[in-house]
Amino acid sequence: MSSTRVPEEAHRALVAAAPDGVIVVGRDGVILLANAEMARMTGWTAEELVGQLVEVLVPIAHRGRHVGHRDGFTRDPHSRPMGSNLRLSAHRKDGSQLPVEIMLAPMRLHDQPATIAFVRDATDRRRREVELEEAMAAAAAANRELEAFSYSVAHDLRAPLRSIDGFAQALLEDNGPQLDDTGQDHLARVRANAQRMGALIDDLLALSRLSRAELRRGRVDLGKLVRDAAARLRHDAPDREVELTVESDLIVHADARMLGIAIENLVGNAWKFTRGKAPAHVQVGRTPGDGVASYFIRDDGVGFDLAHAVNLFAPFKRLHGVREFEGTGIGLATVARVIHRHGGRIWADAKPGEGATFTFTLGSEDGR
Repeated sequence: MSSTRVPEEAHRALVAAAPDGVIVVGRDGVILLANAEMARMTGWTAEELVGQLVEVLVPIAHRGRHVGHRDGFTRDPHSRPMGSNLRLSAHRKDGSQLPVEIMLAPMRLHDQPATIAFVRDATDRRRREVELEEAMAAAAAANRELEAFSYSVAHDLRAPLRSIDGFAQALLEDNGPQLDDTGQDHLARVRANAQRMGALIDDLLALSRLSRAELRRGRVDLGKLVRDAAARLRHDAPDREVELTVESDLIVHADARMLGIAIENLVGNAWKFTRGKAPAHVQVGRTPGDGVASYFIRDDGVGFDLAHAVNLFAPFKRLHGVREFEGTGIGLATVARVIHRHGGRIWADAKPGEGATFTFTLGSEDGR
């Protein structure tokens, strides 16, 4: 980028009128011009700054490196922010440091190449960044504490639930004939609810473990995960007629164990909600597009009304009654947690009586 040629008087007028701090530095690193705002920000007068090396404004610990940076800009002068993605500070006359943002641009002064630096006080922005980081750290700590508490509570609840179920079963086996139909029905309901609560606790524990587990990406055959999940479902319900279509070469870069859990839930949902179809159809593939790759699992089951699906991926939110379809309401929350851990997103499309499609991405898949 060629240096701009304008009269020296115009340079001085622009520097003086600029709302940000401004200094002009020669090739030798000496400050040639400084405006009143720069003087106010740093505690020197403009006259005191002129004639000093620009390193006087650099924190002492960084002055040695700054000379090399300055020489680099001199060799390749073009407009750019200084220290992109770094937190820069200016050294004040009293020895304190001022958070700043700096933009550099080449120019000419006294018919010689020079650099103009626009310096902005970043104190407020830096404070907001620190506050945001502290808030995020506090939220992360609170989430970890909540997850640990949930894990502990859920773990401690399993033993008494097993006892309730076990004693109810023993009572039915030993004293069942002495109970009328109502009594037997009450005990059967106790067992069913204890077992459902046990399944719910198991799902909560699994969800908690997903939040704490380390993500280990690698090459994963998504199609094989789908076919394996379907094989287990066919084994449990051999009389079901389900036509499964899986697109070839669905290779992704993901955590195989976590993605397997998500696929198990998504394929299980498709299997469950197509129960009334013979044959039912489940299709798995990749959505065409030039952006981030997305993958879908589509079924032709009972579907649902999207108007009632605001909290579809939240724990315990169910769109169908327990008597219609079994489940704890944790499955889709688990799927969403896996997808979010990968930096991706998941969404659904459905109509009552016409099936549902779940589509997801897996964030950055670089390295496949």
